[in-house]
Amino acid sequence: MPYEHLDLSTPKPVLSWANHELDSRETQMAQNVASLPFVFKHVALMPDVHLGKGALVGSVIATKDAVIPAAVGVDIGCFTGDTLIPVADGVNYSLQELAEKGASVNVYSCTSSGKIVVTQAISRLTRRHASLVKIVLDNGEEIKCTPDHQFMLRNGTYQEASNLKIGASLMPFYSKTDKDGYTLIQQNYSGRWQKAHWVVVRSGLLGEIPKFVGQRTIIHHKNFNQSDNHPNNLEFMGHKDHSAYHRSLVERNSHWQSPEFETTRKKALAAKAKTQEGYEFYAQRGTKNILKYMKDNPQHFLKAVADNGVRGKEYLVKYNQSPQGRKKSKEIANRLYTCDTCGEQIKSPIGLHNHRKYEHGYNHKVIAVIPLEETENVYCLSVPEYNNFALSAGVFVHNCGMAAVKMPFQQNQLEGKLKKIRRDIEAAIPVGFNDNKNIEKAVTNWQGWRDFKELHSGVQRLENKALKQMGSLGGGNHFIELCLDTDGQVWLMLHSGSRHIGNQLAQCHIATGKELAKLADNQLPDLDLAYFVKGTSEFAAYWRDLQWAQDYARFNRDVMMERFKTIVEKHLAGGKPTKPLLSVNCHHNYAEQEHHFGEDVYVTRKGAVRARKDDYGIIPGSMGAKSFIVKGKGHHDSYCSCSHGAGRLMSRSKAKKLFTVDDVVKQTQGIECRKDRGVIDEIPAAYKPIEEVMNQQQDLVEIVATLKQVVCVKG
Repeated sequence: MPYEHLDLSTPKPVLSWANHELDSRETQMAQNVASLPFVFKHVALMPDVHLGKGALVGSVIATKDAVIPAAVGVDIGCFTGDTLIPVADGVNYSLQELAEKGASVNVYSCTSSGKIVVTQAISRLTRRHASLVKIVLDNGEEIKCTPDHQFMLRNGTYQEASNLKIGASLMPFYSKTDKDGYTLIQQNYSGRWQKAHWVVVRSGLLGEIPKFVGQRTIIHHKNFNQSDNHPNNLEFMGHKDHSAYHRSLVERNSHWQSPEFETTRKKALAAKAKTQEGYEFYAQRGTKNILKYMKDNPQHFLKAVADNGVRGKEYLVKYNQSPQGRKKSKEIANRLYTCDTCGEQIKSPIGLHNHRKYEHGYNHKVIAVIPLEETENVYCLSVPEYNNFALSAGVFVHNCGMAAVKMPFQQNQLEGKLKKIRRDIEAAIPVGFNDNKNIEKAVTNWQGWRDFKELHSGVQRLENKALKQMGSLGGGNHFIELCLDTDGQVWLMLHSGSRHIGNQLAQCHIATGKELAKLADNQLPDLDLAYFVKGTSEFAAYWRDLQWAQDYARFNRDVMMERFKTIVEKHLAGGKPTKPLLSVNCHHNYAEQEHHFGEDVYVTRKGAVRARKDDYGIIPGSMGAKSFIVKGKGHHDSYCSCSHGAGRLMSRSKAKKLFTVDDVVKQTQGIECRKDRGVIDEIPAAYKPIEEVMNQQQDLVEIVATLKQVVCVKG
């Protein structure tokens, strides 16, 4: 459904995607916001719009050179447009070039264990005139990015660019081209080189690997360019069929039967036999042939190997004691091997292994972090499945957060386990006002604690509480849910924020804004719309604290999601770690600097989600309704936004008066969750029907997956 242009007498228009007429209080809130002098172009109302504080929940407000401290937000860390990205087709593209193309590309990502895979991503311009730092690596590469962008460390964790230490070991990306033109990728978890086309295949981009009777499965490059490993260029074939196919090309290219090609082919086979992969292949083939020979000719075999040990010993001792044998032994002992990282010549394979381990750690190190005075437009890749990507500079970096994870489990694996899973979640993740009794190392190591003393003085007493609440859910509409999609696939989903510390930061800055408004005698329609103007110390302090709070919220969700994932793996995979099939992140209640209608503006999404073209997002229903994984359509009039959920139909107090525990039991039938007085205000009937809300924003998003929860944990 297209939006409605509301008939309001305000300086700036109000566009509404809501599926109901605004009541008098909602109308007044919309008028108040649209009357502010710094509002840009128009105000957009999402389908789940309802009463809030100062501004409607579900409103998107673009402003020029001012922000209203009623939301929590953070800029997304990104790179300058000339940053090069290695793509599976064998070409290094700049982020700006990829953004201008607009299409998805296949890039390299890395799991926390160091396994490199290939996955899809899309590049976008994310910020204009952003502040920058330069990261210098020990391989001579320089990377310019925003100070908050996260780099993947060698242990699989992340660190913001501005907080990287000199000598920090980063997760490396090593690639090279072999003599036949094939791209090789070094796997960080094993140190072994692997052909890139097999990395693509084992990442699942060509589906299941087929078997060919009596043949080895090989991969054919359709355009005969061995460095082009785009999935569309790769084809499975049996090795005999592959050879026959090339022979069939003789009329088109006599090279395949020329003496030159035969010489090259024999050299290639000999070279292959010297590689570990080739040695294993020929060893297996030789073993197979010998075993067949032994079976078919047992008498001849026994005669052939008679006295092998006696004869062999005599010749071996004689050779080792000869000048030629001594010379060969000395040669092997002094043979030099080249370090792929620095090019240094190292004696013996063991020496090379130790050199790599102690000098390089199999990865690049940071040698400088330099703040830059200039600003530039910056870009980033969206990588939903793995949340990181490789730079041509040779390291892996993070993309933007997560809040929902598609797991490699099916519905039938959950049978009889829902109650146990719920109990384990409630035991592992504090809800409501509860804190963590034990603080895990990942929490105490979070880099944000370094900046705590820079936050507003009004929260300095709360550091210990913030530490204990990291990895806790909270109450209200926050939730942890185990869901199933329409294909019976298992999803993990959670909604939480920056807990008490974020709320207190917001309250401190809102109070400051109100005090300034009174001193300046600003005639605001609502004092809760007090604002800070860009260029003032109050604006700078608010923007700094806002970023810190959003970083806290993001890491808080990461900590909970890791615990949640571990619990589900315990029950469905015997505790074995698994790889998510898709990870999705979406923020709401945040402010961000963006470019709309040809101008740079601050966009505040209060109870709304960013929905640029192909942005993944989550639109949850209530605890008894469906939820949706969506992709944005980039609707410019909504400032590329959509709803963040169903939206409340009635207040919490009204819901508690209108409904009973029996109503909760009926409306959450089939769901493993609390069914008591403490969750009556979260009953499904207190929210708008999610199907209607989704119908109102068909022009804003497309549905990727429809989910229904089977376990729901609330505070």
